[in-house]
Amino acid sequence: MGPVERARTARDSFAPCYGVRYQMSITAASPVVTASEEAFRRLRDVRDLAAAGTLAGDEAYSGGRAEYEAALARLREAMRLDLGSHRVPSRRP
Repeated sequence: MGPVERARTARDSFAPCYGVRYQMSITAASPVVTASEEAFRRLRDVRDLAAAGTLAGDEAYSGGRAEYEAALARLREAMRLDLGSHRVPSRRP
């Protein structure tokens, strides 16, 4: 895939995230919104790496992906606390 098509595909794939972002900002509690924004920004960073042609095996990509996954875990925790569900989810092997 060429650079222009790759960048367009990355942007198009990410576009639905904006609607969810705005929904969160309207409906969620402040701690959830804050965590949501952080997760959104980290995912956008990964999108930008992919758009630039960074491969999944590259250190920059795997580092960005790890930052996104950590932000997503914090978002899930904020959502659980907001819902009053403090239990740790079961982990499947």
